[in-house]
Amino acid sequence: MRILKFSLLSILLTFISCAQMTVHKDVVPKAIAFNPGAELGIKGEQLQDMVESAKKAGGAAPEYLATDLFIKGNDASMRGDFQTAGRIFKLVSELQPEDMYVKRKYAFELIRMGELKDAEKILESVFKKSDMKDETVGLILGSVYSSLEKPKEARLTYSRLLAVNPESEEACLYLARSYAAEKLYKEAHGLLAGCEKKATDNPVFSFFRGRVEYDRGNKAQAKVFFQKSLDIDGTYSQAALALGALYEEKENFTAALKIYKDFVADENNSSNTQVLSRLVTIMFSLEKNAEVIPYAETLVSLDATDLNLKVRLGLLYSDIERYDDASKLFKDVLEVVPESDKVLYYLGALNQQTNNPADAIGYFKRIPVSSPLFGDAGLQVGQVMSAQAREDFVQGKTDTMVSFNGFIDGRVKENPEMQMELKMLQAAFFEDTFQYKNAITTLNTVKDLKGFTESHSYYLASLLEKDGQFGEARHLVQVIVDKDPNNAHALNFLGYSYLERNEKLDVAFEYISKAVSLRPEDGYIRDSLAWYFYQTGKFNEALAESKKASELVKGDPTITKHLGMIYQRLRAYDKAKIYLTEALKNAQVQSERDDVLKLLEDVEKGRLPAAVANP
Repeated sequence: MRILKFSLLSILLTFISCAQMTVHKDVVPKAIAFNPGAELGIKGEQLQDMVESAKKAGGAAPEYLATDLFIKGNDASMRGDFQTAGRIFKLVSELQPEDMYVKRKYAFELIRMGELKDAEKILESVFKKSDMKDETVGLILGSVYSSLEKPKEARLTYSRLLAVNPESEEACLYLARSYAAEKLYKEAHGLLAGCEKKATDNPVFSFFRGRVEYDRGNKAQAKVFFQKSLDIDGTYSQAALALGALYEEKENFTAALKIYKDFVADENNSSNTQVLSRLVTIMFSLEKNAEVIPYAETLVSLDATDLNLKVRLGLLYSDIERYDDASKLFKDVLEVVPESDKVLYYLGALNQQTNNPADAIGYFKRIPVSSPLFGDAGLQVGQVMSAQAREDFVQGKTDTMVSFNGFIDGRVKENPEMQMELKMLQAAFFEDTFQYKNAITTLNTVKDLKGFTESHSYYLASLLEKDGQFGEARHLVQVIVDKDPNNAHALNFLGYSYLERNEKLDVAFEYISKAVSLRPEDGYIRDSLAWYFYQTGKFNEALAESKKASELVKGDPTITKHLGMIYQRLRAYDKAKIYLTEALKNAQVQSERDDVLKLLEDVEKGRLPAAVANP
């Protein structure tokens, strides 16, 4: 892989390009700007006096002091304290005015400080002293000229360097860039073409010709040069990235992916993180989840610090049930950012999915109140605790139920905004454990909240029905019907409630028929109509409606049971057995299973079901 030989030079040139707009003398702290002696633990004026004394003393004194100061200046530079370093090197250059290396160091620090005009003078003297042959100094001086809007001086400097060293890649590129900046495109291309003839295996020159054309807006021609650059050197990642970017701009992601894939398919390029990163980013955006995994794994192995990529890869692992791999990645991220609410949530969900309730609860509970995930994390904890409490309740244990209810009540106090969701979860637990009165009481505590909708009213009504409070249930749903006479679900609820009690069958038929006309494709409402016909002895009409209901809602145990009972009433025992057996498979509650088993027993004996009013 080819790498431009810029190193420190590149860093300095970067400073030059932005120095004037980022660093100003008036924002430099005074203690640093005017007291370089602080670095040595003495006042600035005392240090200046020491320099003057050493100069007067002559002999080895200036050299000794210069050595001490140089070490301090170099240390300040390495720590990024450019102001102190610059002022110290200024003093060193006073002690050793003929030392060009010191002058260069001083000039570099001036550039970092944004003092380009002062740097210009020093670099000019150093460059002249080298007979204009010092390539590093010449390149930096040329860039200083460019930053100071002296293009002629910059081009003259680069030209002199090329005259001395015709194969200087950097001088050629910077001179070409100078031409392009002045819109002298013909000269830029001519120069780069000439340099490429001297180094035919170097992809840089074609690449820069592509950049010139791209900056001019000639993207088709830029593509030609970028491709030529990549053809010269298949490991030149800048060309691959530039070609891919051109396709990405046109939203031709398929072509961009091909460029990137072909590049990393070469074993010499398989570890190129820049191209891999673009490849992975596009694949994620296009949701190519299965295809992206090996590339993402490679990228993670090359850059373990990319926490975002680790999280995304962990989520992909979760999707394909590689739970151990997902957990490892999430835990790696958590070691670096232990308070990450998202990672804690992912780990909680992962352990919830893999049936590790204690760990799931532990991760969810670590999410702080300040996190936007706090509310949902509480719901997840509640669901895990509810499941445990239900299992224990069946076995006669109540400790986990007490803990669950305590958690819900505590979370409601901590997070009142989630009261509706938490209380619904609590009500569902009570319903599942046949504690209907507790479920009703729980729902009544949130009945007046803004988020209490019609669906909640239906749920409360169903609980009242299960608890035998039929009048209260009907009253609640009747309120909905009074507000909206065309509410099909409310009409069906009321009609079916009357039907099940064998009350007001004419009203039940009126409500259910209207509900069917409003929602003819609702299988549950169709089943209610079928059941009305069954209850009133109209078995052929019941069969027609029950078949429709069964087609509209596949696998519902109640609808399937009703169809089986209708066939039984019509003495079609074989078909009755088929549907009752299916209902038994889908039954969720033991009472439902017992009921279907009794019906199957009757079918086996060729008996009709019990009284029609009590199916």
